[in-house]
Amino acid sequence: MPEASEPLPPQKPATLTKEEESFIVETVRRFYGDNAVVRNFGPAPDRIDLHVEAEIGRDMTLYDCLGVLLTRIDRAAISLEITKRGSKVYGPAKIAYRQGVIL
Repeated sequence: MPEASEPLPPQKPATLTKEEESFIVETVRRFYGDNAVVRNFGPAPDRIDLHVEAEIGRDMTLYDCLGVLLTRIDRAAISLEITKRGSKVYGPAKIAYRQGVIL
C-alpha cells in the first residue's frame, strides 16, 4: 500500500472589515438567536464562507438570512452552512470547526 501524503496545512480565513463582521453577526443572530456561533472559514478574498452553529437546524431560515447578507455585502459569493447544535458535522462544516475564526 502506498504511503499517505502529508495533510494540507490549514488556511487562514479571508479578512472581513469590522462593519461586515458586525453586520454578519447581527443578521445571523436575528434569524438564529442570540446564542448562535458564527465562524468565518473561507480563504478566498472575493467570497465569504460562513458557518453557523445554532439551536435551529437547516430550514428555510437559511435562505432568508442569506438574502439579507447578499443585499448588503458586496462579494462574488456568500455561502452559509448551518449545523444544529449537538448534531454530527458534515462537509464544509468540518473545515469551519478546524480552521474557522469565530466572529
